[in-house]
Amino acid sequence: MIPRRLPTNIYRRFSVANILLKNSPKFDDAELLAGKLTTDLYKAKRSKEDFQWSPKSNVEAEKEYAERMEKFMKLSAAFQGLLIVVGLGVASTVYMKWPQIKGWWLAKDFRLDDDAIEQLKKHKHKKALLEIPYIPEDQKPSSVPSLYYWGADGRGNSIKFPTRVPWFNDQYLRDVALSEVSPNLAIDAKGNLLAWDRKSCDMLLPGQDLVQVKISNDVAYALNKRGQILVIPLKDKFERKRNTQWRRSWLMPWKKHCHYRWKLSTSPCFREKGEKMITQYCVGKEHLIVLSNVGKAYVCATGVEPACDAKSRGQFGVPTLSQFDQFPDCNELYEIELLNNAVGQNKINQRKIVQIACGDHHTLARDSIGELYSFGLNTNGQLGQPISYDMETVAFPKKVGNFSAHFPRDTFLKCADIHCSGNTSYVSVVPQDMRAYFKNQGKVADEDSAKITYFSFGIGIHGELGNGHFKHSQSEPTKVKILNDTKDSKFGGRVKEWACGENHVLCKLENGNVVAWGSNDKGQLGNGKRIKSCKPFNIPKLLEPGIRYSKDPENLIYGSENFMKLSDEQSITAGGNSSCIFWKAK
Repeated sequence: MIPRRLPTNIYRRFSVANILLKNSPKFDDAELLAGKLTTDLYKAKRSKEDFQWSPKSNVEAEKEYAERMEKFMKLSAAFQGLLIVVGLGVASTVYMKWPQIKGWWLAKDFRLDDDAIEQLKKHKHKKALLEIPYIPEDQKPSSVPSLYYWGADGRGNSIKFPTRVPWFNDQYLRDVALSEVSPNLAIDAKGNLLAWDRKSCDMLLPGQDLVQVKISNDVAYALNKRGQILVIPLKDKFERKRNTQWRRSWLMPWKKHCHYRWKLSTSPCFREKGEKMITQYCVGKEHLIVLSNVGKAYVCATGVEPACDAKSRGQFGVPTLSQFDQFPDCNELYEIELLNNAVGQNKINQRKIVQIACGDHHTLARDSIGELYSFGLNTNGQLGQPISYDMETVAFPKKVGNFSAHFPRDTFLKCADIHCSGNTSYVSVVPQDMRAYFKNQGKVADEDSAKITYFSFGIGIHGELGNGHFKHSQSEPTKVKILNDTKDSKFGGRVKEWACGENHVLCKLENGNVVAWGSNDKGQLGNGKRIKSCKPFNIPKLLEPGIRYSKDPENLIYGSENFMKLSDEQSITAGGNSSCIFWKAK
């Protein structure tokens, strides 16, 4: 209803319009199209007129073609990228899940039941029994001096149980060095150098009165009783023969003795008064560290000549021989001045180094007051230093002091022993009360030596850390807990001897027991298995002749009382992926 307030003329107009709308005729679609509706078949009519497209120029045609090809290439590239991403995802999934996929494929048509599982267990147990060797009765027992070897033998074979090497029956040896690439080496009781494996044993260098030998970069470095290191190439027979001379004795001219000329030259470096001989040395993969009789450390590169791609990783401890400098010449000694000297009270004081240990590309050094220094590669924290871009390689000696968190506050910590495997370090620390330290003038008291604690840091992916965990890197010292647990009768006693391989460790304890941990893919732990261990365990005792251990291995080999127990004469050593026990010559 229109409001009455509107003016009269507007109201009249609305009224007229309303009347007209009411009187207008109404039509729908049916009425409008009724005249055209028929029963004939409907046919669509097409216009007979041809549409003429305007012709395009060559430029426009080329531009249109280019745009079309560009779109096609974009779609093609996107599709290819999608296929690559999907392919990589499928490949990575297959790689990560390959054991499950393989097991599913092999067992898809095989229905497992309780009987089938028992058969698989029996088959696996039977296979393990067949791998336990039988020692003939005519062979000598383990009480007779010899050498027992296990692990990789350099010929592609793996020995999972300690095996007696017949070449060393009834022999005492001064030292043994194990290698996978070159033959193993041994020094007999007379100081002769022998090259041996399971198939043969040959005299390599006689009459040198050697006491210790180590292998680095296909070269043997042997220390004689006169404090000289002989450089003996293992693969270059011509070079070894060229440096070997046979001379007659003046007193007994009918006898000849072997003289070897190639020795590590120390005359340019030994300048200290009374510095005449080498007392200790250790090798890595491409470097050698020596200690003189006055406690100074020197370093050199190992091998016959540097490789084309040889690169320093800071293992020399000399800033001018860092990763940014040229690799040094082989067998040329350099003094590690920053390790041999210390700055204090505005003057330079000489530091006395008492022990060194080398990994593949890193070095540890211990001085006379029990402080620890490290240098070299630090990608896994094997230097005991924080892992960072700036600390990936440390080309100068740096003090390691991260042990205080494990001891009370008023405790003086003294480093008592150091050892290295490939990329892992092991440190023995003796805690001492401050008052007792000053009272004993820095010497460790007997009651404090029983408190020794064993630490490890570095790579632990194969269990090398021995702390119960598999870890890629560990820069903070972690306790080798089972070795520190003296309450356990199985592991009781301090470590008397260390043997470090590439990724495994063996320790001889004071009570003669031998514990091992780390990688075991070649059987280098000597327990008859190939399962790596992240914590120390007791090794089974040596197999005796005439006993069929396969009848009852659980009791005869792995029984609670069947642990390996070595005498004072027996010593252990480890190589890359192998280990051995031998009788030490006095």
